[in-house]
Amino acid sequence: MKRFSILIVIVFASTWALAQKADVAFVVGGSFVSDSKQVLAVPCTPPFCPVSTTFLNVKTDHHMFLEGTVGVRLADAKLVSLHVELPLAGIPTQNLSLSSTPSGVIDQLSTVFITPSLRLKVLPGAPISPWVSAGGGWARYSLDSGPTTNKGAIQYGGGLDFKTGLPLLGFRAEVRDFVTGDPNFSAISILNGTGQSGLHHHNVLVGGGLVLRF
Repeated sequence: MKRFSILIVIVFASTWALAQKADVAFVVGGSFVSDSKQVLAVPCTPPFCPVSTTFLNVKTDHHMFLEGTVGVRLADAKLVSLHVELPLAGIPTQNLSLSSTPSGVIDQLSTVFITPSLRLKVLPGAPISPWVSAGGGWARYSLDSGPTTNKGAIQYGGGLDFKTGLPLLGFRAEVRDFVTGDPNFSAISILNGTGQSGLHHHNVLVGGGLVLRF
């Protein structure tokens, strides 16, 4: 019975120590999204003229985003600590318009980012701890008109963690950029084209919120 009690204490202490390495952050703020360049095919009747193309910019309005991030500490060297984290960020709705007609909304867009990352924190025991984060994963762009686009995503950013008088509660201010390829807006009849390839479409999210440490 005594050995069993000691085993229970060891298991409980190990579980508590592991739990103390975890944190969950809830962040809200504003989004700043770069334009998307789309190709518009200009029809004509050969052989009188060749088929030509032109580029149009799709502008995305600023809007609120929501983010939840789970982090687990991997190593602690006192001056710095290394964490693995999983940011899950979403922009519920954004207005889309053409650069040539900025007042005309052509569709609504919602976006989700999931990007496993590594976070390096400086002075983790201090009242204010700066940190940087980088990783990669997946982005999903969904139009109200129906089509969705899945893209690879790179995430990088940084911020400050603020401690409070409560051991489990803190605050966070952060900036993250989720970089993807252009969403495909080809289903929008006015465009009837495709976007550019490559990671160049920036989704900058600036916000702050609560951090719970366990």
